[in-house]
Amino acid sequence: MKQYHKPSNHSIGALNYQWAFSLIHYFSLQGVTHAVISPGSRSTPLALACEKHPDINTWVQIDERSAGFFALGLAQQKQKPVILICTSGSAVANWLPAVAEASHSYTPLLLLSADRPAELQNCGANQTIKQAHIFGSFVRDSVSLEHANETLLNNHYLKKITTQVYRKSLYHKPGPVHLNIPLREPLLPRRFTAEQLNHFINRLGQQAIESATSIIQSEPSVPPVSLNQADVLSTILNNGNGLIICGRLTHQEKKGLKPLLVALAKKLNSPILIDPLSDLRLSGAIEDPFILNYDFFLQQGLFKEHFVNKEGNNEKPLSPDWILRFGQFPISKNLMQYLQSSDSHTILISSYGDYLDPIHKADTVIQTSPDVLCRQLISAPLEAKTRDWLAHWKNADQDSETRIHGSVSQCGGLFEGHVIRTLLNSIADNSLLFSGNSMAIRDFDTFITHSLAQKKNISLHCNRGISGIDGNLSTFFGLIASNANKDINKKGIALVGDLSFYHDMNGLLIAKQLKKSGHNATIIIINNNGGGIFNYLPQNQLDDFDKLWKTEIDLDFQHSARLYDLDYYRIENLDELETKLPEAISHSGIQLVEIIIDQQTSVKCHKTN
Repeated sequence: MKQYHKPSNHSIGALNYQWAFSLIHYFSLQGVTHAVISPGSRSTPLALACEKHPDINTWVQIDERSAGFFALGLAQQKQKPVILICTSGSAVANWLPAVAEASHSYTPLLLLSADRPAELQNCGANQTIKQAHIFGSFVRDSVSLEHANETLLNNHYLKKITTQVYRKSLYHKPGPVHLNIPLREPLLPRRFTAEQLNHFINRLGQQAIESATSIIQSEPSVPPVSLNQADVLSTILNNGNGLIICGRLTHQEKKGLKPLLVALAKKLNSPILIDPLSDLRLSGAIEDPFILNYDFFLQQGLFKEHFVNKEGNNEKPLSPDWILRFGQFPISKNLMQYLQSSDSHTILISSYGDYLDPIHKADTVIQTSPDVLCRQLISAPLEAKTRDWLAHWKNADQDSETRIHGSVSQCGGLFEGHVIRTLLNSIADNSLLFSGNSMAIRDFDTFITHSLAQKKNISLHCNRGISGIDGNLSTFFGLIASNANKDINKKGIALVGDLSFYHDMNGLLIAKQLKKSGHNATIIIINNNGGGIFNYLPQNQLDDFDKLWKTEIDLDFQHSARLYDLDYYRIENLDELETKLPEAISHSGIQLVEIIIDQQTSVKCHKTN
């Protein structure tokens, strides 16, 4: 009878590394250039393969949660999958918040988790959990690799797996894909001196490159709207006045979209309401149909001034006959309430087939890309409406801008409106701007007016997939880390609240590496001691409000700046804001700007807008 011969420790270690290097090399052949690694033992072959591969840039972030968001930022800016590597056990679970955000923001990630082999599962082995399918519905696919073996290594098994995983992360519906990789010990070859081991490792990597076969990738095309759908859509758009609403768009959705949207809106004489995360509001010159200040004038009082026709004793509200929506649902709560009250035909254009309509008003959903749809509609026989409808929206927009600037100027104390105004006046053209959630992105929505938006072409980012408070700093650092242009005048700026900053302070560790490599960034903390957003919600009437929702953390973030070797500025009044903030933004390196805002003053000033 044929006897089974257990492989030597030397051959197991060599095979593990060849296995890992071949896996990474096949990803590199498809265009992957970045890997984010959290150090660990079981993931040694994977981490070493990335570091040794000539076409992979490696980043090291100790905290797996921060690493996940850093990879998210890299992938969003690169618009390519980024490899994320960690060891077995709870390390994998720490990725979950970033994986959920990636799923909902259509961001491609390759999650490579090292795991214990089959014989160590379900037997109480240390640092071992059930990692397969740990991310559930948040990943586009979950694949468990076979254990490393020579037969599979030689018959292109890894080429097939990597091609499948890469395509599922990027095409049709971009998002994270999980690849769980069991590895037996020894993880590397033994019985070598240090010099011999490094030489052997380099030779194994070269052999993997030489033995790999090429991969040809073809990007799938976007199907046009069917003739039946086009006829239905044309019938709806020819029936009265309408609104075009542009929410948050992915990078693929934004490509070449602005001129097409403008052409379509002008053909229909329809206003375009542009969410700050559509990347249209800060895109340089604001086109004629663009409406920015709708969050302000859709409040009941001002809305009646511009959108109610008075006929005798009757008041007849002006409302759209149809609504054409692109991208994710907009940020503005006032716009949400306006759309909820409307009985208009609502057409949702969903690039990836998801029903992005939390108010359940969309009666027509079309799966195609915005640019494809716009091109078809521009060439369709659509009837131009009178310009009166557009004029109502433009007049309300202009009136709101005057009132917004007036109320900001009249506010006696320092508040977020002043910060947005000074920031946008100070930031350089083509800079990258990141916003925290809760109040920060809502303040951008309210205070980015025409006069501020006209000045700059700026890319605005925010983790609005699930709008979490976690990982904001790490995502921001990932976004700027992928930027090869390190010009001091074209830097990254992040505006976050004190709770968001506190929640991701571990993410600051990567700032040291970015600073050494010449990146320039400014982090602005709105420190109102605990986040004032709950002051605007019904909870503020409860007896337990101060204990359960006020979340006063009483932290001085100057100590964080010292800990992570960041330049530090503290701003406590309007005069300091107007001098120190532009100074901080113009400096090289990485700065931390803490702006102290009285919470009650902030609430009072916000309620006048």
